[in-house]
Amino acid sequence: MVNLKVIVEHFKATIGDHFKIKLREIQRRVASGMHVNVNITRCRRAKKMVKDKLAENFVHEFAKNPRSTIKMAVDRVTPESPPHFKRFYVFFEALKRGWKEGCRPMLDLDGCFLKGLFKGELLAVVGKDGNNQIYLVA
Repeated sequence: MVNLKVIVEHFKATIGDHFKIKLREIQRRVASGMHVNVNITRCRRAKKMVKDKLAENFVHEFAKNPRSTIKMAVDRVTPESPPHFKRFYVFFEALKRGWKEGCRPMLDLDGCFLKGLFKGELLAVVGKDGNNQIYLVA
């Protein structure tokens, strides 16, 4: 009998790369790779454990974003009314560093009109990298 931790360690990369892998496929791979038959419940638990660990890593990794700039503007019609979203500005430190190290010292403004439920304009500050490709700055 194979315990849950062994299945998780052995198939962590496979499940992490293919989130939508079927439980029967995991069961088949355990049978062919480890020569052991496991039930679907154990495969379900292993898949859930891998997904939970990856989600925990994402939360930990993106919990902090030092030296990034984030600004949001809201309007109020009257002082008692709830705030109404006006604009949002994000400038990530990694993009700042990438632009300083690998792009030409020139910035452009790129934009598009938003259609559908939320109408408006989406503006982005872009630069050009060494391969003459567009590099998003802010």
